[in-house]
Amino acid sequence: MALFYRGAGPGSHSHVHDAREFGFAPHIPEQIASTNRLIHHITRATTASPYISFSHSYGVARSYAVVGPRGFATPENPGYVYEIEISNGKECMLLDPVKEIAKSLPHPWQDPNYHHDGEPTFLLGVVDPVNMQACLQIQCLFPPLSDGTPRTPYLSEQLEGIVRALRDAEILIRGKVPRALVRHRYEVV
Repeated sequence: MALFYRGAGPGSHSHVHDAREFGFAPHIPEQIASTNRLIHHITRATTASPYISFSHSYGVARSYAVVGPRGFATPENPGYVYEIEISNGKECMLLDPVKEIAKSLPHPWQDPNYHHDGEPTFLLGVVDPVNMQACLQIQCLFPPLSDGTPRTPYLSEQLEGIVRALRDAEILIRGKVPRALVRHRYEVV
């Protein structure tokens, strides 16, 4: 048995439509699934995909539940964290995005690769691009006697997808999540 969580901020679809009654469904279930679509689902926060994002972490889901398209959660209009329980892999098609993206990575000698070429703090900016934006803007360093054009570090979509999936303890479900798997809905402010 595994528990997963999904945050629903004020005004979001799952805030307006109680998943305990309707379950969860991707916006475009008939869309062909691919690694590129999976990466865009994560890195561009697109809901136009055959996937639904869940988290292993209640804390991550809560952070998504306190802010929604209609603003911040309040005592009068709380956000929700849904808890779903999956006892085996037959109930839903679960995908670990880190493993799925890793399958698509090139060999280390191939260029371009998925590694960044910035400082160690560069990843802090990928994890939290709003609060750590300065880490994304630090210029690349070059070896002595090199005369490279000043630029910010390289960030591949694969690396961004892996980092964000790890940040959010993300698990993807392809297809519908039946309402019978929704165990709880917690109110949060």
